[in-house]
Amino acid sequence: MIALLAAGFSVAQEDAPTASLRATTLSGVEVTVPDPEKAAVLVVGFGRSAGQQVRAWRLRIDGMDGGPSVASVLVIDEMARLVRAALTRVMRGEVSEERQDTIYLVTEDGEAWRNLLRIDESDGADVAYVLRFDGKGQVCFRHVGEVDDAAASGLLAADCGLATAGGDTKQPTDS
Repeated sequence: MIALLAAGFSVAQEDAPTASLRATTLSGVEVTVPDPEKAAVLVVGFGRSAGQQVRAWRLRIDGMDGGPSVASVLVIDEMARLVRAALTRVMRGEVSEERQDTIYLVTEDGEAWRNLLRIDESDGADVAYVLRFDGKGQVCFRHVGEVDDAAASGLLAADCGLATAGGDTKQPTDS
């Protein structure tokens, strides 16, 4: 299991209801997730050390021809309010206005996000979590870890039009 987490792994998920969660875009707009029309893929990070993996995933997905819509999510609910405000100001200064609507900040109810992502206490804060949603807002692809060719291909190849039968299927991304 540790080897899978270190290398990253992907799973297809069964057709189960996904709870609606709230976030705020970097531009200050309240959003409800999942909303496949706004972002079919969420790349989520919980700590500063996950930022590198989140950015790498985001660059890969943004560079895909015909790739899915994507949003980066930074869960900062456990940060002090003053630190969150300072971080938000810095990010707004560094991120172009047109891109600010694709960066979501989570400042409350982080536990619900951890449940959606199926984070275990043994999971570190230094990894990216990637979710792809079908048109009904249900998770049809999940990956934990760094982006690589196999994981990116799995994201594109995920059968998000049909429910998967038989529950979760682990698909190691290392070939």
